[in-house]
Amino acid sequence: MEINTKFNTQFLKGTLVRGTLVLTFAGFLTRIIGFFYRVFLADLMGEALLGIYQLIFSVYGICFTIYGAGIQTAISQIIASNTKSGEEKQKKDRSIFLCGLSLSLLLALLLSAFVFFFSGPIAAHFLLEPACSTYLKILCLLFPFCGVSACINGYFFGKKQAKVPAISQIIEQLARVCSVFLICMLFHARGTFSCKFATAGVVIGEFAACVYNVIKLLRAKDPKESGKELLPEKTVAKKSHSLFFLAGTLTGTKLILALLHSAEAIFIPAALKEYGYTGSEALALFGVFSGIALPFILFPASLTNSFAVMLLPSIAEAHANGYIKKIRSYVTKSSRYSLIPGYFFTALFLFFGNYFGTAFFHSKDAGYFITMLSFLCPFLYLSTTLTSIINGLGKTGLTFFITTSGLAVKLFFLIVLVPKTGIQAYLFGMLLSQILMTVWEWYYLRNYMELSVKKYFFYPALFFLLLGTILKSRGFF
Repeated sequence: MEINTKFNTQFLKGTLVRGTLVLTFAGFLTRIIGFFYRVFLADLMGEALLGIYQLIFSVYGICFTIYGAGIQTAISQIIASNTKSGEEKQKKDRSIFLCGLSLSLLLALLLSAFVFFFSGPIAAHFLLEPACSTYLKILCLLFPFCGVSACINGYFFGKKQAKVPAISQIIEQLARVCSVFLICMLFHARGTFSCKFATAGVVIGEFAACVYNVIKLLRAKDPKESGKELLPEKTVAKKSHSLFFLAGTLTGTKLILALLHSAEAIFIPAALKEYGYTGSEALALFGVFSGIALPFILFPASLTNSFAVMLLPSIAEAHANGYIKKIRSYVTKSSRYSLIPGYFFTALFLFFGNYFGTAFFHSKDAGYFITMLSFLCPFLYLSTTLTSIINGLGKTGLTFFITTSGLAVKLFFLIVLVPKTGIQAYLFGMLLSQILMTVWEWYYLRNYMELSVKKYFFYPALFFLLLGTILKSRGFF
């Protein structure tokens, strides 16, 4: 028994590290491509139209939560928690995937039809921007492709095979960027036409990724399954019920969070208008914030995001097998690895944010936002990891409560204070919200952590701030 435990521990560790590295490489590559793509879009559309383009993704986020996010996590978690072995495990994994895929496709098709035929009311009454209607009709076409990809990625994540989702991510980004670039250059598109092509590019990217995922799934079939039924009908029904229950629970909580996130994005331009900006000025500021500055801050999060994706099934498996020491090791090490890049990029963005904004985007507002958002980095990167760990332990209700509380803080600042004091109040609310979320997550996992406050909180922060000061004084940027 001891030998098997050591073998499983080493296997989990190796799989987690390899999967994280693969996803991190894919994440960095796609973010680098996306970075230059955003520069291209900002120049092509202008800040106000970029704000409209960003608004439509509020609808996408809600719909994806319904047909994809919860189902993907459920597939990944159930497959990772499957302690059976051999042919029996393969049969159960496949039956779980097929049930999830059927549900996802049904929901995606219904939502595509709903958004397409009611794009006008959704744009006018939900997004508070009628100009979004045309772009919503284009965007909703990707829902079925995205749903299929989400289920297939969940299947491979559950098996800790990160290569397929990673390559899928790269294909989606390349197909999107190349198609939009070629079309816009060919037709000399600018303004509203460029926005339509950019939206169509998202659909093209998801379609390309879906085709790749389906091919890889068909080729991944275990030879032992040939010519055999997946599972008896009664067993399939039992597993379906398990999947639907977990997916329903996850989707319900994620949907509420998605609605709150969407409300947050929609209220920013509205609050700025109430503060005194014109409609176009509010959309332009929102476009710079959400389309340029925030993605810039999130750019380095590829490592922590990748680690979080691979952590969830690994934590779920370790929890199912009772590997408490392994869970404690995951929590401690992942917390350390999340804090270090957080400190580094806080110093980098704090001292050189203004330079990045003007040099890459020719926008003083972008530089200001990057500088002000720099303090988010340690808390944001650490919270991403801790949230995944808590979900892996099966405490999805706790992460829902923590995330909802954080969003409530941001919405309070946005609705009550931004109309009176401007965008600075919202930036402060974001920081306070992220700090509170991180502290609550840390408090719950404190018994799993072995971290010295001086060693991993105070000294790194002091070192990177001093480093940033030295680099700034010597004119490196």
